[in-house]
Amino acid sequence: MKLTFAALKRSRTLTVLALLAALGLAAGEAFASLCVWRNPGTDIQEIFGGGTYRTVVVNVGGQKAAIEQAIGTSLDSDETQLKFWPVIQNGRRIGTVASHLGKGDYGAIEVVVAIVDPPDGPAKIKEVRIQRDRERYRQQLRSDTFLNQFKGKQAGSSLTVGDDIQAAHPDAVRSSRVVALSVKKLLVAYDKLGVASK
Repeated sequence: MKLTFAALKRSRTLTVLALLAALGLAAGEAFASLCVWRNPGTDIQEIFGGGTYRTVVVNVGGQKAAIEQAIGTSLDSDETQLKFWPVIQNGRRIGTVASHLGKGDYGAIEVVVAIVDPPDGPAKIKEVRIQRDRERYRQQLRSDTFLNQFKGKQAGSSLTVGDDIQAAHPDAVRSSRVVALSVKKLLVAYDKLGVASK
C-alpha cells in the first residue's frame, strides 16, 4: 500500500512532535532543580545595599551523602553541581546568593536565598525571596510574614514546616514545604561544600 505525500508528511510530523515531546519531558526532569538568578541587580541593591557579584560552581562530589543526611532527603538528579554568587562590596565579600527551583502544586517555585557569614558564628540566612511561582496562595507565600521566618536560620536549624516554620497558609502547606526544603538545601550545601572560602 502506497502512502500519499500528504500522509507521509503527516506521519513524519507526528514522529518529530513525539520525539520533541519526549526530549522536553526528559529535559524537564533532568533540570528540575537548576534555576537562574533572574534579578541580580535589584536583589543585590535591595538585600545588600549594592555591590557586584561573581559566579562560583561547586561540585557536590563526596559531600553528597553528608548533604542528604542533613536535609533528610535525596538531592535531585541534576544536583551534582550547585551555583553560588558571592556578592562583593568595596572589595570585600559581604554575602552569597543562591537559587533553587522546587516543584509546587501549580508548577515551579523559584527561591532565592541570601546567606551571610557573621564573624562570631556559622553562616545564616539574611533573606529569602520567591522570584517566580504560580501557586494559588502566592501572596501569602511571598509575604514577609512567611519569608521572614527564615531570617537568621543556620544549617543546623530544623527549617521544617510545622516545627520552626509555619505554613504560609493552611492550604499552602505543600508549597511552604517546597520553599523550606529549597532554603535548607542551599544553606546546608553552602556549609558542607565550604562555599564561604571559594
